[in-house]
Amino acid sequence: MTKRCFLTALALCLSVPLAAQAPTAFVHARILTMTDAGTIEDGTILVRDGRIEAVGADVKVPPGAHVVDVAGGTVMPGLVHAWSKAGLGGGGGGAAPSFPGGRRGGRPTRVPSGGGGGGNAQVQAARKIADQIYDRQDIFGELLRAGVTTLVVHPDGTGFPGQAAELAPNVGPDVALAVRDEAYVVVSPAPGPRAGKAIKDALDKAQKALEERKKPKEEPKPEEKPAEGDKPAEQKPEGEAKPAEGEKKEGPAPEGKEGEKPKTEEKPAEAPKPQEKKPEPPKDPNIEVIADVLDGQRRAFLTLGSAMDVQHYRSFVGDEPMKSAAVVAERLDPRTGLLSLEAEWLKKAAPIVLTPPAMTQVPNTRTLAHPIKDLADAGLQIGFLLPDSANGVRSMRFDVMELVRCGLPADAALRAMTVVPAQALGIQDKVGSIAEGRRADLLVFTGDPLDPVSDLRSVYLAGHEVESHNPR
Repeated sequence: MTKRCFLTALALCLSVPLAAQAPTAFVHARILTMTDAGTIEDGTILVRDGRIEAVGADVKVPPGAHVVDVAGGTVMPGLVHAWSKAGLGGGGGGAAPSFPGGRRGGRPTRVPSGGGGGGNAQVQAARKIADQIYDRQDIFGELLRAGVTTLVVHPDGTGFPGQAAELAPNVGPDVALAVRDEAYVVVSPAPGPRAGKAIKDALDKAQKALEERKKPKEEPKPEEKPAEGDKPAEQKPEGEAKPAEGEKKEGPAPEGKEGEKPKTEEKPAEAPKPQEKKPEPPKDPNIEVIADVLDGQRRAFLTLGSAMDVQHYRSFVGDEPMKSAAVVAERLDPRTGLLSLEAEWLKKAAPIVLTPPAMTQVPNTRTLAHPIKDLADAGLQIGFLLPDSANGVRSMRFDVMELVRCGLPADAALRAMTVVPAQALGIQDKVGSIAEGRRADLLVFTGDPLDPVSDLRSVYLAGHEVESHNPR
């Protein structure tokens, strides 16, 4: 083959586009979009390359698309688990080794369960929990098959125990790799004055660090140059007498004559040495991370479970709280005051409250209280904390059904498992809803998700169906 023929054949090969992956179309589906579009009773979701390309009642299915008929079923977004300890040894995933030297190296150790009460508080805001997660654990695949398509693991402890990591489950082996190792900073007040003082001191130092950042930098002053025309005064050698009035000063003798001293050249005056700047003290990375939170560059999750917790926190930070992305109430304890009693202050601290989907009992009575509805009625967005086990996630639907039967709107309950926690994480433009451009994380139910006789039929992660059994 001649060189010209070879180049012609190469050009023809390059001009032919590679075969694109065939799209997937979910047709005849009842679609819970979790957007302003609401519920589409008989619609189509078109997925291409892992993302939602179109959604609506009039979407046309392109030729060659893989069609999934969802007639009689419901499609909703995948569950967003924003506050998990799965795989850390203290969560529902069971004990798991971690590798302080990285995910692949080092001697396996157990991740410490955290600071607990006792008045101690950690200031380890720069610590990343992603460095202590062993990714090859069955729990990640189990949660995925139960419907959890977005998982964020947080460090345990009090004070500033570190930064959470968003994990990306895999449709194949049970692997979850960190896609964001700085999802948010955990702020967890502990009881006792010592813990309160530790948090207050850290916040004060972070505020000073932030003020130092925002100070205008002093520009070096330019050296003063003599004005044009001004000549420096001639320096006379020491010991030379001034001539008397009327007396002429003898000029320099001609060169080469004996007995005459040669004229010495005058040395220029030495420039003043610049003052040496003292080296700046090293910055504390933990304080710098907290300063980022105060500056709005990082997100923070603040743990408070009752009105008493809020009052304790306010006693050392004041009435103007540090802005957080969410308040996490791992428990709703009516004995120390329901969280809704501090609703107005909570709205200053964070727009979202993440809490377990559970009713509580009024102390010393058999009357059930509905603190989640009370928080929602007070103007706060409610997101749900999900269990750390697959069985717990599956049975959680029945807890949510009970909340709906007791007055929580069904739409608010479904949003609390999807788009609201995604908003708390700042990834609502990627996951948590069914809209154009979102990642195609979809759950297909045989009926309404809040119907007790409805079953989870299939799970799709980025448009790929997840096997319902352990592939190992």
